[in-house]
Amino acid sequence: MADSTIAKDEAFGIVPILHTDTTNQFLLIQHHAGHWGFPKGHADPGESALQAACREFLEETGIADYSLIDGVSFSEQYPFTRGKQKFEKTVIYFLAWVQSATVHCQEKEIQAYVWADYEQAIARLSFDGAKQVLREVQQYLKSGS
Repeated sequence: MADSTIAKDEAFGIVPILHTDTTNQFLLIQHHAGHWGFPKGHADPGESALQAACREFLEETGIADYSLIDGVSFSEQYPFTRGKQKFEKTVIYFLAWVQSATVHCQEKEIQAYVWADYEQAIARLSFDGAKQVLREVQQYLKSGS
């Protein structure tokens, strides 16, 4: 019988939002593996979830001029396998208003980026979990909370 132990994995990220005259634009990044998502990564020892999300956001995008939306976060969970080890991954995302569309991608992890409105972002995101996060973010923004 196969080893059924499932390890836990956690990552933390930011859903970057740029408000324009007509709409909100969301920053998506493309990892070298080809999939599109939001900037995210693992916490370093001693980092809080929010500290990790902010550090990863800066490292991956070069964006330092943003304002976090306090008191709200969104999450996704999904299984994945690395080698023979199975994982259950949880990613917690925080929201941030970005002041500029200028992005400086971290070349070792990110191959491309795009600013996209809601419909374009939903179409481009690779995984259902990230699409669900964006749906929840859009609903939150529309509710004016």
